[in-house]
Amino acid sequence: MTTKSEKIKANYIDHISVAVYDVLKAEQDYCRIFGWDVAWRYHDPGTHINVSCFEVGPTTFELMEDEFSGGWYELQDENGNVVLNGPGDKTKWVKKSTPQPKGKMDQVGKWLEKQGREGVQLISINVDNAVDATNKFKANGGQIIPFMGKEVQYWEDAKRNYTFLHPKPLHGIILEVIDGKYWHQK
Repeated sequence: MTTKSEKIKANYIDHISVAVYDVLKAEQDYCRIFGWDVAWRYHDPGTHINVSCFEVGPTTFELMEDEFSGGWYELQDENGNVVLNGPGDKTKWVKKSTPQPKGKMDQVGKWLEKQGREGVQLISINVDNAVDATNKFKANGGQIIPFMGKEVQYWEDAKRNYTFLHPKPLHGIILEVIDGKYWHQK
């Protein structure tokens, strides 16, 4: 006898994260090839990533670099002040005068090193409540990737909860459930 799994209501693909070696070069390539404009840029000091975001319908397409695996940039606003995030038309990546030392990689850098190439690292599914979705996922037999000792994380700057789902039962893909919206989404 099989038990019925609890349905996790997915609203849409929230974001797709592509791990890259150089966020500025990747950003320039996507702008040139697709004619896109950067919607938002951010630096997350907790996970040591620099990210450029494009809007593709309701989905955010992210280019992420690990600041310790070649991330030589800081994010500046129009006045040259270092900021953590901002709209694409009001921020830019600027070469750091003193680059981060290589070799102290965090999650994105370790993923790049393990894969030996750039590529899609994560697909994120928007849900109404990440805590509820996480509990259903676990009840359905899914595995969580705890981060810093917690299953559900809270992203303070964006006011969003999220959980990473282990790739083994998901056939090799890291999925994330996340609630709320990005700064640039209405």
